[in-house]
Amino acid sequence: MQKRLRSLDLHLFAFLQWFERLTLISAIKPLLAATASLLFVLPFVSAGAEPIKLKSYPIEYFNIGSSDQSAGKLTFLSGLEIESDNENFGGLSGLRITDGGTRFYSVSDQGHWVTGEILRDEKNNITKLTRGDLSCLCRANGQPYGGKHWGDAEGVEVKGDKAFVVFERLNRINHYDLKSDHLLGPPAQATTSFKPFNIHYSKGLEAMAQAPSSSPLAGKFIAIAEESLDAKSNNRGFIADEKTIEEFSVKRTDDYSITDATFLSNGDLLILERRFGLSIGIGTRIRLIDRNDIKPGALIKGKTIMEAGLTSRIDNMEGITTWQTATGETRIVILSDDNYSRLQRTLLLEFRLND
Repeated sequence: MQKRLRSLDLHLFAFLQWFERLTLISAIKPLLAATASLLFVLPFVSAGAEPIKLKSYPIEYFNIGSSDQSAGKLTFLSGLEIESDNENFGGLSGLRITDGGTRFYSVSDQGHWVTGEILRDEKNNITKLTRGDLSCLCRANGQPYGGKHWGDAEGVEVKGDKAFVVFERLNRINHYDLKSDHLLGPPAQATTSFKPFNIHYSKGLEAMAQAPSSSPLAGKFIAIAEESLDAKSNNRGFIADEKTIEEFSVKRTDDYSITDATFLSNGDLLILERRFGLSIGIGTRIRLIDRNDIKPGALIKGKTIMEAGLTSRIDNMEGITTWQTATGETRIVILSDDNYSRLQRTLLLEFRLND
């Protein structure tokens, strides 16, 4: 009898809990609906920009212990070592320069959007960075991603009033409206999903660029994985737009990993690479890919136009961009990721591409 009563008590207790939850849900359901409706109509408001003071120290020579400024087919022109007291500054990946060489954009693997002004001298060489702003690469509700799982940004593209960011881990390319204050609107997916391609979680999409009108792939995105390799141990690359994604490969050599990419005005592609190891030291390399070689199913190799190691002023180079001066000179600029480490540096290095 006592067992049956105990069983009835338990059933009664469970029923009362269920009834209490039902009553509570019924009571707050109108409030939930009203809140959902309110959220639906609220405009996108990001967490806002944080002005950051950037300290710049000039780099006069690229090759250590030498006044020779040559670097393969490039000539070093100017550079900066950059610091900030802001604890969120650093870890930069990807780079774009606009407005005649006076505005830079970058992203960090902590989900930050970083922009500022570039000051130049009478020779159009970089002298200083100023008016820096740091803001979040926000969710659609305006809030930060809050970690690398969603917010591991690795590359950036800027086209007029549009910006695009490629993310590793949850591999994707997001599209944003770029506002007049250089901050971003809410995100939207720029391409169809990369999920069917099973790209490596932590060694996934790293380099991204949108093909210019001079390219056979005009308007499409090129995205290349850092170390997500194909069956022949080459880097996997993708040609993507809103409807389709097609795959190609980039020949992997000499322990280099691809970190960024950018198109030249003629439609050729530049790929930035870096390597690091106790036996090989630190290195960076730039390869030039002919615009006609990038197509579905292709294995592209390109040719090396610059390679540097321990005898040059480099670090963990993860951003590359190009821009043209008023006289038609092509400038190539590369940027390093300090990994938020005191042992590494944020370097901005500008070169001239020689004919």
